[in-house]
Amino acid sequence: MKNIRFVLWSLLAALTFSANAQSEIAPPAPGKSVVYIVRTSIYGAALNFSYMDSATLIGRFPGPAYVRYECEPGHHLLWARSENRDYVEAELAPDKIYFILALVETGAIKAQVDLIPINPSHDTKDMARMMKLIERIRPMKFTDTELKADALDLAPAIDRGLETYASEQQSGVKHDVLPADWYYVPQSF
Repeated sequence: MKNIRFVLWSLLAALTFSANAQSEIAPPAPGKSVVYIVRTSIYGAALNFSYMDSATLIGRFPGPAYVRYECEPGHHLLWARSENRDYVEAELAPDKIYFILALVETGAIKAQVDLIPINPSHDTKDMARMMKLIERIRPMKFTDTELKADALDLAPAIDRGLETYASEQQSGVKHDVLPADWYYVPQSF
């Protein structure tokens, strides 16, 4: 029964666009940074991807959807988990807005995730696609209780993900970087 509810909720979340959503890019609180992680594809829509900042769960949701993550500026390890894991090292400046596109890739058993840092001034096609979604739907929101419960369920996977990242770092594997100067400047600013 739980699986049926999950599938129905996922399909409803993926296919329902509120006519009055009219979301917009919201600036961060003074001294903070904001990262929008946006999944635009309907492919694998019922499958949740889990999004983390180091060991902290940001959210867990199917697509198409997005999360607005407000955080302290500085170095962050943003990553996602599905059949695989993908990492983005971020250098976030205060009072800036950043974007990461969560792509859905074909996996062996289920969909894989590929996180792509977006340069708003150069990646205009991806930005347009993300902005179209952001304008149509509201961001995913999670209560502290929901995040804590999901983080508890995901604790072993989060630990393995961080161990994998550390191992890859020691082996010289390079991950995508979201530079501090790849920020978005809203038209109204």
